Amino acid sequence: MSEEKDRDDERTAGDTSGGRRSWRRRIADVGRPEIRWPRRPSRASAEEPIEVREHEVAGGRPGDAEAVADQIRTPGGLRAGLSSLGAATIGSMGTLLPGRRANDPWAGEDMWELGVDRGSMVAATDGVPIAVREAGPIDAPMTVVFAHGYTLSMDSWHFQRRHLADRFGSEIRMVFYDQRGHGLSGKSSREHSTIAQLAADLNSVIESTAPTGPIVAIGHSMGGMTVMGYASRHEAMVRERVLGVGLVSTAKAELSEAGLGAVLESRAVASMVGLAGRTPGVFTGGRKALGAIISPFIYGGSFGDPATMSPTVARFVDKLIASTDVLTIANFFDTLTRHDESAAMPVLRDVRTTVLCGDRDLLTPLDRSVDIAEELPDAELVVVPGAGHMVMLEEPAHVSEVLGDLIADAIVEWRRRSRRPTTRSTAS
Repeated sequence: MSEEKDRDDERTAGDTSGGRRSWRRRIADVGRPEIRWPRRPSRASAEEPIEVREHEVAGGRPGDAEAVADQIRTPGGLRAGLSSLGAATIGSMGTLLPGRRANDPWAGEDMWELGVDRGSMVAATDGVPIAVREAGPIDAPMTVVFAHGYTLSMDSWHFQRRHLADRFGSEIRMVFYDQRGHGLSGKSSREHSTIAQLAADLNSVIESTAPTGPIVAIGHSMGGMTVMGYASRHEAMVRERVLGVGLVSTAKAELSEAGLGAVLESRAVASMVGLAGRTPGVFTGGRKALGAIISPFIYGGSFGDPATMSPTVARFVDKLIASTDVLTIANFFDTLTRHDESAAMPVLRDVRTTVLCGDRDLLTPLDRSVDIAEELPDAELVVVPGAGHMVMLEEPAHVSEVLGDLIADAIVEWRRRSRRPTTRSTAS
């Protein structure tokens, strides 16, 4: 087994194509995709020890590997991005029609459950109020912070909040917050609508809610970019306190070449962004010109298979997107298409990291997650078959299980560090 790993390492080391080809070649070499099929969440009381399960990697037929490899695609530019998203948009909108699916597994589900948790406001470095919710004991040994994605809110972590509370009980405290301009947080100027500022906001939330103790940071889409931005700008803090990082459906750079970036780079959207900046009063009334162009594309690229999506979840996502102020959509235009958080990679190499993405993600395609995993040799890459950009809502049990294992590993590492004997220096 070690000889096989050594040979694989040699093949990877010899690849100078930026990493993508080496991942594909490993698929071809082993004859199966590196797909993890997680179990449903388990329950554990606070008194029980945290169980760290060995990671499962399941393969299958050669055709399965080929199907996954096909998703790791070289971006086809604006035309290809708009074409694939446009087709998905047309198919997805039918999910919202009344009576679209009589058998709704989440019928009656309260998707806004986070509203009952402890709430507070944290002042960002530029004074913008950041809305925060906390679940779990204040004195829990581990704090898990969740950062949501573009045009969403903290409520997008609805299922993970429930599953992880069931699994860990009082072992963890979960901190959720609305990114600036989203949800209940204050609006942001275009100048401060950047990944750098979002990273500073995350730091403000951590300093306010968890000034001491170990942390696990989890981000989805723009939230993943936020976590990477935080890692590169607060390296000492990350090395000392962050024991786990979860990057869900995100990209470290190059988003302008595919997916959502292809939409944001279009001439029509660029024109509307310029108009929104010059005449904001025209746009603040709701989803007008700019929102009418971008929002359907975001919704259309949200799900891997719209035909099987729960109408309850579909309407929930549509409402989140529709509730995002169009100026917020416009203000984050530049940072999403031009960001580059590659500086975080050397920092995260020393942190237990899970990279997770659906193989049908059209907004931040799978190859963007592969890019991250290729730079983090010890990271766990989890591909969720059939899921799209809203993977944590499409396959909530799977995602919760994977993130739960990340948290469990962090708890065990913190216990190990706590038991480590301290060394005292003696004067000679």
